[in-house]
Amino acid sequence: LAQMMVSQCAAAEMNVEGEAVLGHYASIAGTGTEYDTEVDREVVDTFIRCLEIQPHHLVVDLGAGACQVASAIAQRVGLRQPVLCVDPSQEMLDMGRGLAGVKTHCSGDMAWINTMKEESVDRIFIRQAVHHFDQERLGDIFGGILKMLKPGGKLCISKRGDLEEMFPWPAGFYEERSKEEVTIEGLRDILRDVGFKKFMMTKNDKMVATPKTERYQQFRKRFISWFSLLSDQEIETGIAALDERHKAKDVPVLTRENFLVASK
Repeated sequence: LAQMMVSQCAAAEMNVEGEAVLGHYASIAGTGTEYDTEVDREVVDTFIRCLEIQPHHLVVDLGAGACQVASAIAQRVGLRQPVLCVDPSQEMLDMGRGLAGVKTHCSGDMAWINTMKEESVDRIFIRQAVHHFDQERLGDIFGGILKMLKPGGKLCISKRGDLEEMFPWPAGFYEERSKEEVTIEGLRDILRDVGFKKFMMTKNDKMVATPKTERYQQFRKRFISWFSLLSDQEIETGIAALDERHKAKDVPVLTRENFLVASK
C-alpha cells in the first residue's frame, strides 16, 4: 500500500534516489522519531520573525513532512487560513492531517509549483528539505517559487548545520554526501540569480544532554535520511564509538539550524 501511495503521489518526478527517500520517510512515519515530537519553539519563532508572518498571510510549507512546524506557526500567529503543507510522502502528511491550522497536499515540488497561480502566496518556508529537491533543477524550482509569491513576498529556507558532529560517520561518508548538497551560501547565489532580493542569514544553536538510550534509538530508527544509506553494522559501529567517547548516561547533542531569508 505504501508503495502504491508513493507512486500515485509523486512518481512522475521520482528518480531512483527520490524513490529511496520516499521509502525512507514512509518507513519512519509514526515510529517514535523526532517527527513525532513537539517542534522546537525557537525554530517556530525564527520562521515567524524572519518571514514577518501576519494573520492575513497565506503561508506554504514546502517539504512539510509531518506538518508540526506549520501547525505551530498557524497557532502562534493566529493565521486566518490554514498553512498549505506540501510533501511527496503521503505517510508523513497523514501524521499531520489532524493538526490544527494545516491543510495537506501530496505532491513533488515542481509538480505543485506548476499548478499554482502567479502571485498567489505571501510566505513560503522550506525546513531541512531542500536537499531532497532535484539539485540540477534548483534554478527552475526557485524561479517558479518567485513567480508564485506576491509582491513583497518572502521565502525562508533552513538547513541542518550539525551533521558533521552528529555521528561518527564511516570514513569519507560525510565528505561525499556534503559534496552532493548545495550550501546555504550556494542557495543564496541561486536565489539571487533567479531574481530574489534582500537576503538575510541567521542560525539557531543549542546544546542539550540527551539520554544515550533515546539518542541511540533515533540512530537505529534512521531518523534522518542519511542514516538510510548506512547498514545496521555501520550504525552500531558509530554508536559504539560514541559510547566509548561519552562515559556518562547522557550524550551531548548539538542542534544547529541555518536560515536563509529572501524577498521578492
